[in-house]
Amino acid sequence: MVLPREHGTWMMFFLPYLLGMVLSGANWQHLFFMIGWFFVFLTSTPLLTIIRKPRHKREMLPWVYKYSVIAIIFLLPILWLKPILLWGGAVLSLLLVVSIYFIKKRQERSLWNNLSGILIFSFGGTAAYIIGQGSLTKDAIMLLIITTLYFMSSAFYVKSLIRERKNTAFKRKSHIFHGLLLLMPFLISVPLLVITYVPSVCKDFLTPRKKAIKPIIIGIIEIINGVVFFIICLYVLR
Repeated sequence: MVLPREHGTWMMFFLPYLLGMVLSGANWQHLFFMIGWFFVFLTSTPLLTIIRKPRHKREMLPWVYKYSVIAIIFLLPILWLKPILLWGGAVLSLLLVVSIYFIKKRQERSLWNNLSGILIFSFGGTAAYIIGQGSLTKDAIMLLIITTLYFMSSAFYVKSLIRERKNTAFKRKSHIFHGLLLLMPFLISVPLLVITYVPSVCKDFLTPRKKAIKPIIIGIIEIINGVVFFIICLYVLR
C-alpha cells in the first residue's frame, strides 16, 4: 500500500477528528465518515506524488482510484444526511490548490503551506462536530481554531529543531508564536483553554537548540504532547 511517510500527519489526522467526535457525541455516522475521511487522507499521498514527480503517474494513479472509490462509498451516505459538509468540501478543494501551488513552486516547507495542510486536517474535527450536532456551531469553529493553532505551534517547534536549528531568527519567531498562543484563549473568551497550550509553550522555550536532537526523540515528544493536548481539551471543553 502507498501510505504517508510523515508520522506527524497521522497525529494531525486522528487528533482533531477524535476530539470532534467525542465532544459532539459519537454515533454511527462518525464511523462511516472517519473511514471515508481516512481514505481521502490516503488519496493525498499518491495524488501529490504524481504532481511532484509525473514520472510516477503510472505507478501511483491506480492507488488514487482505489482510495478515492472507497472514500466515496463511505462519504456519500453522510453527505446525503449532512449536506452542509459539502461546503467543507469546497473549502478543502481550495486548500488543496494552495498545496499544489507550493509544490509547483518547490516551497513545500513553507509555513504557509504547512498552515494549508493543517487546516485540511483540522477540518476533520469540525466535520465530526457537525455530524454529532447536526449543524455548524460556534463550538465547531472554535475547535477548528484550537487545533489549527496547536499544530502550527508544532510546525514552528519541529522546524526550529531540525531545518532551522541554527537560525536564531526562526527560533525567536517560534518563541513569539508560542507566547502569543497563550493570549488566544482570552481573545475567544475561554480563558481556561490556556491550559491546553502551556505544555507546548514550555516545550518550545525549554528545549535546547545547540545540539541536534534525533528525529525519533522529537517524534516521541510530539506524540506525548499531542496526547496531553487531547486529554486537556476534553476536560476543558466538555
